[in-house]
Order: sequence, then structure tokens, then C-alpha cells
Amino acid sequence: MLNKLPNTPQPPQGATHVAKALLGKATIPGGKRLALLFSVLLLAVARKSSKNLPEGAPAPIKQKALVERMLVAENDFQSIRISGNANYSKGSTSQSFKLEVRILTDSLVWVDIADPLLGIKVARAVVYKDSVAFINRLEKQYFVGRVADLQSKLKLNFGFEQIQAILSGNLLFDLDKDFGLYYKPGAYLLSDFDPDPKGDQPVTGNLSKTEFRQIYVEPASYKPQMQVQQEPAMGKNSTITYKDVKKWETGTLYPQTLKIERLENGEELQLIFDVKRVDQNDPQLNYPFNIPSDYAEMR
Repeated sequence: MLNKLPNTPQPPQGATHVAKALLGKATIPGGKRLALLFSVLLLAVARKSSKNLPEGAPAPIKQKALVERMLVAENDFQSIRISGNANYSKGSTSQSFKLEVRILTDSLVWVDIADPLLGIKVARAVVYKDSVAFINRLEKQYFVGRVADLQSKLKLNFGFEQIQAILSGNLLFDLDKDFGLYYKPGAYLLSDFDPDPKGDQPVTGNLSKTEFRQIYVEPASYKPQMQVQQEPAMGKNSTITYKDVKKWETGTLYPQTLKIERLENGEELQLIFDVKRVDQNDPQLNYPFNIPSDYAEMR
């Protein structure tokens, strides 16, 4: 806020008074006078509409326009490969490894894990719409089953579509009519509940809902900054954070760091993926997977 100069009279309050004061002291043709008056009034309305926004909030926007820009910003590809370094932690234990993800849109998600220093292949998985296969090369074991079985083992409530969306850097939720638009410092917020301004926690008095969803949107790229799914009654909370989104060489808007956090009944799981390379629509990309005959089935 500018400091008031000494002995300088303050302008009258209100847009109309400001306009009259400006126009009354100037010799302006009628058409230009009306145009100037209209501009002053528009400026006053814009200031009034944004005066209740939190400090650092992005410019006001209509929710329909925001959603349209978010959908345009979705990564649209036939195939994509993302590679980098990752760390997985559960409670007090953690493990680092090289991670490569390959996605054939609406068909499969292929994941390969290797030793971070030697590059030795450690594990590989393929997730389809209705099934999943996994091999552990260190233990010489394999698993083949339903996606629901994988969800139970990893304590995740994401199916194939959700896994594909998260790893593609796209929207996790359908933007239905339940979502409302809110403003936060540095982000737009789409939430399907009225958030507590102090902590963004679900309104505890809303007993008709069991699941609460939020999407923080980066104003420059219109890509998700963070996506949150909460089930307070079940003690479950999933948070997907996308940090430092940039346009890679192939034109893909993708974060340099992807963090997946899952909290269930006090137990916390976390995967941090530091992305080093993103390629899309490579015609040579393949998805090799086979189970050696000497591997034992996981129990």
C-alpha cells in the first residue's frame, strides 16, 4: 500500500465519485468521456471482486473457463515413458531405486525397478484394466491377480484409470458439479466440499459425504499442483503432489518431482519420484514381461 503524501487531499470514496472527479477536471470529448468512465467503473468492479481473495491468490476466473483450460492442458498421448530416481518409504524404513514407467494409453501401465547404483533389474510389474502381474527378481517370486488384489497388498484404493492418470500427470477426478472454485495463495482450488480456511480439512458436520476431493491448480500451466482424496471415517488420506511442472523436449507438461502419499489408520506410505526424462509416442517403445519358469508364486 502506498504511503499518503503530506498535505495531499484524499480522493472521494466509491467508483462513481472517482469517475466524476476525474472527468470533471478534464476537457474530454463526449465519446471518450464515456469510455473513460466505463473503464474506471470496470476497474472498480474488478478490485471489488478480488478484494476478498487471500494474499498471493491468482487472478479471478470463472469456474467453467478454468475447467476448460485444465482439460486443454491434459497430456494427450498414445504412449509415454518416464524415468528417474525414486524413494519408497513405509514408516521408519525406506528404499531408493531407479524407476521407469511406460504407459500405453487405456491399455497398460508398465513399471520397472532397478538398483540405483548398479542398474541391476530388481522388479517389474504390468497393470492392465482388470489384472496385474509382478515379478521380484531378488526373491525369484511372481504374482498374478486382479487389480483389487494389488490394491489390498499396497494399501491403495486406486484402480487402473487412477494409476494411469496419476502417472500421466493428469486429473485424478472427473470434474463433476459437486466441485466449487476457491482461491489459495499461488493456486486455484477445486473442492467438492467447503474447505476450512485454517486447514482445508473436511467439514465434520457434513454427514452425507464419506469421501472428499480437492485439486490445487497451477495458474500458469493449469496443471494439477496437488490432488487429495480423503475418507476421514475410514482413516484414509491420499495426496498426489506435482512439483516444478515444465514442458519437456517432447512437449509434455510433466512435473520434475512426483510425490504420492498414503495415510491409512496411522500408517504412512510415501513414494517420491525425481523425474529425469520424459518421452512420448516413441514408435519403438515396448513392454516386455515374462515370468521365468523357476520363479515361485507369492503367498
